[in-house]
Amino acid sequence: MSAADPPGRRARGRALALGVGAVLAFVVLFWRLGAPTFWDPDEAHYAETSREMIATGDYWTPRYNGQPFFDKPALFHQLQAAAMRGVGPSELGARLVPAMAALALIGVTWWFGSAVASPHVGLVAALLLTISPGLFALARYAILDTLFTLFTSGGAALLAAAVLRDRPRLQWAGYIAIALGVATKGPVALVLCGLTFLLTMAVSKELRPKLLALRWIAGLAIVAAVASPWFILMYVRYGRQFIDGYVLNENVRLFAGNLYANQPGVWFYFQILTTGLLPWTGLVVGRLVDDVRALRRGERLDALEILLWTWTASVVGFFTASTFKLDHYVFPVAPALCLLCARAWVDMWHEEFASRHAGARAGGHLVGPLLVMMGIGCGYFLVARLDLPRAAIVVPIAIAGCGVALTTFANLRARLRLRPPIVPWFGLVALGVTYAGLLLYVIPALEQRKVVPDVARFVARQAPPGDGRVASFRLNRWTPALRFYVDRPMEFLDDAAEAEAFLQRPEPFYIVMRRGAFDEFVARGLPLTIAYERDGMWATSGRALWRRRETPTQFVVVARRQ
Repeated sequence: MSAADPPGRRARGRALALGVGAVLAFVVLFWRLGAPTFWDPDEAHYAETSREMIATGDYWTPRYNGQPFFDKPALFHQLQAAAMRGVGPSELGARLVPAMAALALIGVTWWFGSAVASPHVGLVAALLLTISPGLFALARYAILDTLFTLFTSGGAALLAAAVLRDRPRLQWAGYIAIALGVATKGPVALVLCGLTFLLTMAVSKELRPKLLALRWIAGLAIVAAVASPWFILMYVRYGRQFIDGYVLNENVRLFAGNLYANQPGVWFYFQILTTGLLPWTGLVVGRLVDDVRALRRGERLDALEILLWTWTASVVGFFTASTFKLDHYVFPVAPALCLLCARAWVDMWHEEFASRHAGARAGGHLVGPLLVMMGIGCGYFLVARLDLPRAAIVVPIAIAGCGVALTTFANLRARLRLRPPIVPWFGLVALGVTYAGLLLYVIPALEQRKVVPDVARFVARQAPPGDGRVASFRLNRWTPALRFYVDRPMEFLDDAAEAEAFLQRPEPFYIVMRRGAFDEFVARGLPLTIAYERDGMWATSGRALWRRRETPTQFVVVARRQ
């Protein structure tokens, strides 16, 4: 659009963006949401814990396989259990809360960007978040990270809006949201928000008095009143078991100890963000370069820019300092980074050729070439390495085609000195096609190679409740899926002597193991019978789709019936 575009044309452009955004949100969040069986290992673990809440009627104590499970507070399981009661104890029921939380997170990002920047920034930020790889993955994964991000970043956004728009009443909703974040994942919600505002007060003289004017003591009292009852109840019920299991193992030792070996290095989250922001990585880096250059010239960044960067720095810095790292831990920075991208895009839309936006302009010009590279890389793997239907070739062609079209259009705009489009259409289309291709081709292909849900359902059919013992032997990360689909208490055996004792007892049993373990027990003289056998992949991996497939793992059900 040019500077002379009438308001009606701009309104039609925004209406089109809303329509496209609604379609993308449906595809990213809800289309075929319940089709795949659970991915290993966390989804089934969370779903089984929530199902056991329903079975016991105790919605305060999370349990897994009949035992108290103090991995996280109870709020996510309570909401997941409610969804599973509504639509059934299924994959759809387990994933509904993350998907709805992701939709709400898009709405919060839209509202915050519109309230503290402009409606244009809010719209673009919401669209960028909708098609972000992190949202696509976590909204469809039955764990708590989208819900935690909704409450924690949403609470921080409400406090920021209270300061930036001089609307102090918003802070009370912010404190409640942060409290719900604590009730979802624990004190880390309070830590992330506290670090952000402390860092902001340290670097911004302008924001310091405004932040100090908030009712922090009353706010902390609200957080304690809303979030603490569960922690108190668990301590009263379980005492030292809760302290050791939750407070020490899941918080102190997980952050500062060495519970797990082979953890990633200090650059892990920077690599995750660089990849996860594609194809907008250059735009974010360019925005950062522009802001640093402005500071060196003695210019002041506006308050919103400072808050977005301090939130990003606090989240990434905190989890980088932790000895235990998982890629999705830094997902709470996604809304802030999408807002930074949106501000860069809108600033270029208004004054693309201003020297203040040189870095963002350079980063924006990288979007098209990055899409071309993504399309070529995807096409290579599809043709040379992956065993997928031929129709899937439309995905890399569409991605690369969008990249070529965007690069061509960008060059023409530069010559004619035209504004960029009101929203980044080419990137939206490319990523939308990518996700549709994943849902149509990649995920169903992986589903065909999953074995454990099928094996577990065989056991569930053959061993009705009360008919013998059910166990697994050395299946590691697959045990949660087994437990969910078998739908009865199990013994998880890892020691060979313990498993041999289990097999020698006279009662009927069903035990799932790999064929190699079965052969070892038979070699020791145990008279075992295979009731069911299937081959498939040992762990969910892209290698399962390679044309030159690796030797599959043999899974067997060993049974002794009445």
